[in-house]
Amino acid sequence: MKKDNISARSPEKSEHLSLNYIDMELPSDKSKPTGPFKVVDAHAGELLLFVPRSETGKLVDGLTGKYGYSHLAIDCGEIDSPTGRRVMIEATVPDGVHYGFQDEYGQRQSVRIPLWKTGINVGQFCECVHARVGEKFDELEIITRGILDNPARQICSDLATVCLPEEMREEIARCHKSAVIHPLSAVRDERPGSKYRLFMSPNAFAEFLGAPRGRELERADQLAEPHIQESSNVALFSKLWKRSEAFMTSAWRRVIR
Repeated sequence: MKKDNISARSPEKSEHLSLNYIDMELPSDKSKPTGPFKVVDAHAGELLLFVPRSETGKLVDGLTGKYGYSHLAIDCGEIDSPTGRRVMIEATVPDGVHYGFQDEYGQRQSVRIPLWKTGINVGQFCECVHARVGEKFDELEIITRGILDNPARQICSDLATVCLPEEMREEIARCHKSAVIHPLSAVRDERPGSKYRLFMSPNAFAEFLGAPRGRELERADQLAEPHIQESSNVALFSKLWKRSEAFMTSAWRRVIR
């Protein structure tokens, strides 16, 4: 039933909705790593979160909680052997899941969060990410914010979400339900039984991992120690403020449609 509703959307409306959640900013450096790729740091497994610079990126941030981020990539400790430059794995339009140079966005402010410090097995995490290189970008998942998921396609933040340990995804879902992280930053699609589908924006990752807000960053590639949020630690005022902001943003979205 949901698929019928989605497929019935006009092309113009589908494009408008999809652009709401895609940071379309192009890299400053348009060259692409060719490989082969070599692991130089076997312990690496870091999230790279980028602040928006384009109007579309700012819209992505505004519609997903205003924490200050609009794009996500993953550093698995690799270099492009021919150039010796550090690479990351990201999902973008129209390239899908691919390798890019870590400095391709120039001086665009970003934060680096080492996942190994959260207890995640980064070897397994990066193995999962590597398995998705070459997959296409999932525009339908963007439009539906994860409710209709094609496991053979990825978006920038979902590339990391699906590779997290199940217990961490469950805690993120609890944090979202209790408004520890912003209600607009993620979507929990409840399914029959105890199953659910979790869609996370870059802002959801930043807030859950305790990263500084995007406006607080001073440079590109700024290191931030992870401080995982707990679903039991929610201040009443913060919860009410986030829910009221989510209500106002949702109402505004209905008006402009």
